[in-house]
Amino acid sequence: MESKTAIIAGASGLIGKSLTQLILQSDDYGQVIALVRKPLGIQHDRLKEINIDFDQLSEMEEFPKADDIFCALGTTMKKAGSKEAFFKVDYTYPFELAQRALKSGANRFFLVSAMGANMNSRYFYNRVKGELEDKVSFLDYRTIYIFKPSLLRGNRSERRPGESFAQAITTIIPFIGPWKKYRPIKAEKVADAMMKVAKQEDKGCYFYQSEIMRKM
Repeated sequence: MESKTAIIAGASGLIGKSLTQLILQSDDYGQVIALVRKPLGIQHDRLKEINIDFDQLSEMEEFPKADDIFCALGTTMKKAGSKEAFFKVDYTYPFELAQRALKSGANRFFLVSAMGANMNSRYFYNRVKGELEDKVSFLDYRTIYIFKPSLLRGNRSERRPGESFAQAITTIIPFIGPWKKYRPIKAEKVADAMMKVAKQEDKGCYFYQSEIMRKM
């Protein structure tokens, strides 16, 4: 079988780092294109880094061709600094990426969202994530996979005191019964689930919650 080309956006993030390594290890991909703002510091003969200004994504004259698009873009309200900036990173960039890649012939789109994503949510973060899921799900890809992890565990490059505190607290909370779905999940496990799903031959739009990913 002819190897495919994968594009990954968000390769420097918590899930993106693990995902990039797994894609590079996969025999299914002959080339991996990382859309980056700064070098990843990874040396691999199948990895090609393209420096990109996501603010100019919709204006790019030539977008790289690929079969599968992995989108792990995301930020926090604190890091973004405003609702407008957060919306740009967590909605505008991923949606424009999905549109441009589709026009360039991509077949499948893999989106990292969030467990609480809901376009009707009273919470801004969840509402933005839900709106993105809704818009992406209607794009004319052969297959769309949307991953909805709960609180992520892992070592980030930047400090997030609030998230670190939440991770510490959740280690002593018994997630049983209806609370089981809120149990934190390792970023590596999300990336691993994405790669397992990538081996499937599906058509349509599919959603994966934390508990499903944890069991895969």
